[in-house]
Amino acid sequence: MIYIDPREVAADALTEINKTGAYNNVTLRKYLRQNGAMPKADRAFVTECVNGTLRNMIYIDHIINAFSKTKAEKMKPFICSVIRTAVYEIIFMDKVPDSAACSQAVELVKRRNFGKLSGFVNGVLRSVAKGWQTVEMPEKNTPEYLSVRYSHPLWIVKMWLSKYDFETVGKICEANNGAPDVCICVNTLKTSAGELKKTLEEKGISVKEGTYEKNALHLKGISNVAEMQEFRDGLFHVQDESSMLAVDVLDPAANEKILDVCAAPGGKSFYAAERMGGAGRVVSCDIYPHKTELISVTADRLGLGIIETRLRDASVLNEADREKYDRVIIDAPCSGLGIIRKKPDIKINRTGEDIDSLIELQKRIIDASAECVKPGGLLVYSTCTICKKENEMNFKYILERGDFEPVDISKNLPEALKEFSGGGCVQLLPGINGTDGFFIAAARKKAL
Repeated sequence: MIYIDPREVAADALTEINKTGAYNNVTLRKYLRQNGAMPKADRAFVTECVNGTLRNMIYIDHIINAFSKTKAEKMKPFICSVIRTAVYEIIFMDKVPDSAACSQAVELVKRRNFGKLSGFVNGVLRSVAKGWQTVEMPEKNTPEYLSVRYSHPLWIVKMWLSKYDFETVGKICEANNGAPDVCICVNTLKTSAGELKKTLEEKGISVKEGTYEKNALHLKGISNVAEMQEFRDGLFHVQDESSMLAVDVLDPAANEKILDVCAAPGGKSFYAAERMGGAGRVVSCDIYPHKTELISVTADRLGLGIIETRLRDASVLNEADREKYDRVIIDAPCSGLGIIRKKPDIKINRTGEDIDSLIELQKRIIDASAECVKPGGLLVYSTCTICKKENEMNFKYILERGDFEPVDISKNLPEALKEFSGGGCVQLLPGINGTDGFFIAAARKKAL
């Protein structure tokens, strides 16, 4: 049998993510599929190595640069990836002996025809293994400390500190570096949370009830939910509690007509249809055909016949939709700074300039979507980010149109979250609320 070195796979995946700005989850799926013969334990090792290195890369580079004359950003990309992942092993993976992390990295660079650099790699890693705990950190209680300690770009840390206190930002950053569990939304048209929880636990799966949502379950010990029989039977779909809360604020009712303008992968549409008891219509839209197809396939699996998918540019008004919907939800394309724990590549691929361009798109989507709401109907705006310009300022933009007024969303939120809401909106924070970083706001269209 051909041996596939998981460290080589991890280094190649990390190199691609850093060089091309590729998504970590997409890249990992590709490399794991290409190396399908790897044992389960090696596949798990690759996943942890890549995601763990991405989550901690600024800190890892800080350690590397303390011992290397050639700074991390100046190294050959593959060599840098090998060193970064090896340093991750040394610092964060207790089950891997430091000597193994060093020696395997050296052998890997030799095998990839970088033999002339094997001494350099060996020297850096041996020095890191011996002295990483003595490396000086930036002064505590500074943005620079949070940036290095929790591997968050300084611009993100400073942006959050402009709104939240130091302790809160520290908790957000720390939570972002944790590996998330899998949160699922139970399809109540086919089963109940209690019944599904019992079934999964009988199969040895660790299940925890939702913090805020009675129809949410958190799973551990699962490598691929799509392989579960309960998934194939349509008993659940994957969705974070924060996203489910946005549907609570939307508060869809049976026989209503709902528009989900940026629907993929479809979680909010599915949960809305389930809450409606399968009566009414949910029009679920996306700009990409493969995404609307994915929504259709999942809706069929869940048995949600009231979902209609449409290929639609959310930033352009379709005149046939003008004032036709009881409730419209915009889960806007955003910077994703609230889901860093799930997509750690965001920390290295996102910039402040990206946010400025996103805001213009978000406003066009708001304008087109607002016209689709019936007089007296509800518009819900949500994002999975923590950014005032994308969140509170965009909600202000909705209200300044003049045809919408804020609604009290606290009545549709769990008691524990009411204190975080006000003025028609709520910002959920990792490390504070135990969810993704998520913004939800609601406004009602003024009656004629």
